[in-house]
Amino acid sequence: MLLILLCTLVAVVLVVIFVQPLAAVSVLERLTPQVTYRVRTKLPLIALSFDDGPHPIYTPQVLEILKLHGAKATFFLIGDRAWRHPEIVARIKADGHEVGNHYQYFRHGLVLLHSDAAFVRNLEDVQRTLGLGDGQKVFRAPGGLARSSQLRLARDRGYTCALGCAYPHDPAHPPLQYIRWLIEKNLAPGTIVILHDGIPDPTRAIQALPHILAEGRKRGLTFVSIGELLAAREPPK
Repeated sequence: MLLILLCTLVAVVLVVIFVQPLAAVSVLERLTPQVTYRVRTKLPLIALSFDDGPHPIYTPQVLEILKLHGAKATFFLIGDRAWRHPEIVARIKADGHEVGNHYQYFRHGLVLLHSDAAFVRNLEDVQRTLGLGDGQKVFRAPGGLARSSQLRLARDRGYTCALGCAYPHDPAHPPLQYIRWLIEKNLAPGTIVILHDGIPDPTRAIQALPHILAEGRKRGLTFVSIGELLAAREPPK
């Protein structure tokens, strides 16, 4: 009996990780209310996001595809890389996209192991590098992992801590068809999509992007930044 329960639990976890049914998002929202996985809205809006840039080769490729399809996105940028490529940060902004804080590179150690003081110092260092103001901003911890106290500190500084509900694990280089399937089945108003442009080889995600954008347009959906999606949030009942 114990073995059956264990196998069932493992199966459920695998389904949540690799199938990501939207029905399971409500459980995550209850368990981690400090994190935004999606936005409840009746407007036909989807938020598209890219992590770990800017990359001198791949980020411009993504920007060209977005421009071709008239889509907007949020680019969660790593401070170290943004400091080395300010021209790409400027282009992201000039093209009308949102810049999000993705902290520093992993060589600084896991965010979970940082003291609250070190977390604030790194968060604000990246904020200055990206030229973010004092208003509403978006933050995504590297690897999606941060302590509750760190998320609270980010929120106190005007950040919305955002993950997503359509993430095809593209850094693991899954098949192109899986990337398309996972995202396209979750295309619904309020969805937040997570892809990567700053990993060593995001080729498959970039190849999938035109198909995803075309499918969204076919369904009458518009791809926007996370900030724009948050502005369309329905007031709580």
